[in-house]
Amino acid sequence: MKELTYADIRKIALEHGIKDTRLHIGLWASDRYVKKRKMIQGKTYTIYLPYHKPEQKQFKS
Repeated sequence: MKELTYADIRKIALEHGIKDTRLHIGLWASDRYVKKRKMIQGKTYTIYLPYHKPEQKQFKS
């Protein structure tokens, strides 16, 4: 699973035609990514992880 930063998310959002504001980019990203906080050497960073929807299992009758 690849960790993305806000700069990465911003770049992707702008390619999709999203307005360049933190609000619009955040709302766009909330449907597609999971926002997590990660502490590295005492500093807290916000990372985004791709959201994977669980696959539907097909049952045999």
